[in-house]
Amino acid sequence: MIREESAYEVIGDKSNFPEWYDQVLSAAGIIDMRYDMKGMVVWLPYGLSIMKFLIKRWDELFQKNGIEETYFPLFVPIKYCEKNESWWNGFKDEGYKVIAGEGNEIQGAIRPTGEPAMYPMFSMWTRSRNDLPIRIYETVSSYRYETKQTKPLIRAREITHWFEIHTAHATKEEAANELELHVKFYDEIYEKMLALPAFRVNKPIWECFPGAVGAYEYYSYMPDGRVMENGSANNLGQAYAKKFDVKYADENGKEQYCWMICTGNGARFIAAAFSEHGDKKGLILPPYIAPIQVVIVPIIFKGNEAEVYKYAEKVKTKLESQGIRVHLDTRSNMTPGKKYFFWEVKGVPVRLEIGPKDVEKDQVVVSTRFDAKKEFVKLDKLDITGTLSNIHNAMYAKSKKRLEEGIIFANTNKEVVKLLDEKKIAKVYWCGNRDCYDKISKIGEGFEAFGTSVEKKGSGKCLSCNKEAHETLYIAKSY
Repeated sequence: MIREESAYEVIGDKSNFPEWYDQVLSAAGIIDMRYDMKGMVVWLPYGLSIMKFLIKRWDELFQKNGIEETYFPLFVPIKYCEKNESWWNGFKDEGYKVIAGEGNEIQGAIRPTGEPAMYPMFSMWTRSRNDLPIRIYETVSSYRYETKQTKPLIRAREITHWFEIHTAHATKEEAANELELHVKFYDEIYEKMLALPAFRVNKPIWECFPGAVGAYEYYSYMPDGRVMENGSANNLGQAYAKKFDVKYADENGKEQYCWMICTGNGARFIAAAFSEHGDKKGLILPPYIAPIQVVIVPIIFKGNEAEVYKYAEKVKTKLESQGIRVHLDTRSNMTPGKKYFFWEVKGVPVRLEIGPKDVEKDQVVVSTRFDAKKEFVKLDKLDITGTLSNIHNAMYAKSKKRLEEGIIFANTNKEVVKLLDEKKIAKVYWCGNRDCYDKISKIGEGFEAFGTSVEKKGSGKCLSCNKEAHETLYIAKSY
């Protein structure tokens, strides 16, 4: 059994978020950060099981919508990388190289993103319109020599458990429809799995892939007031098709370049969920990605062990028959109080306590991690499915409220500075000019304009040039 470092108290609150974050990941048995390679960690069994539940959910979601899973090699030939010169210039300095053979020659790059490995194959697969669309994804790790300060699951050199959806289409309209489907994927993952609001923005065109039509970026509003980039959906247009020669012959025999979409994210999903929902006791897991949704803790006194364990097994069997993930904690070397603490740190949504008197009354004590409520419930009235649903909805509502209250309109530079100092996100009018965008980003040290609202356009004066503006721009400190 792997020893987990969970024997100490988590700090009292998130006022020192970086310290809280590192400590809770360790205390809950998510990862071990002591691996002696910057930006890389060891996933512990409990943390990996959480990640695997999320992966299982996105596998089901993608495949239900006709996107097939595949796998491409980790090593990417340099000649593939060089097909897109602007992309390669951005990645070759921070990319890991494959060095092998007697002469220690560079054999290739270790996957920094999926495009250079996948799109040369797309070129081989498309000949006629009958070969389209191509709609595939893979869940892999990518590697970048990150030079900034690394942060587990947030900014790493090994970007683990990362899905990439890549699609190719015959028409611009088909690609646009595909992109909107991917938006629905994000909505499902954020709202239905992670109990988080999907905070989506439009990226300015100059921050998109060169030649792309446009992109959506997703962000998470972290407890320290910073925003974390947390997923993207990119309409690549025909730019990558032209770089990688991905084309087909239309009904008239004329060659046409494909229209392409790429979408991706990974472990940052759960980093956001841990950060948003956790508290001074540790994690609070969203019920639908919790590997253990209910833990049963028997309260044992000498002489009643058999009857309490028998009843606990009966409860466990009842819940498992309903599709609920249950663990019965029968450890004899730990008091019930220590067990409570152990499972609270790990964020298990529901704890059931069963003692001799509960057996006599045919009941259980239901304790919910999210709101710390405790009640006695008769076994025939026990509705854990409903309880989990209520917990999820309450977690989502709380997170959505915090985000909505954290975004505030600002009319002056001074107001922007004040809001960000208060760990808020500022929202301002912007004329659409890049110079103004850059000036707004430089209002304060560490500030970043990170995209525009996808909601209905408003009308006001640009914060920078005071001209008529119809875009609303978000500003925050970021990771």
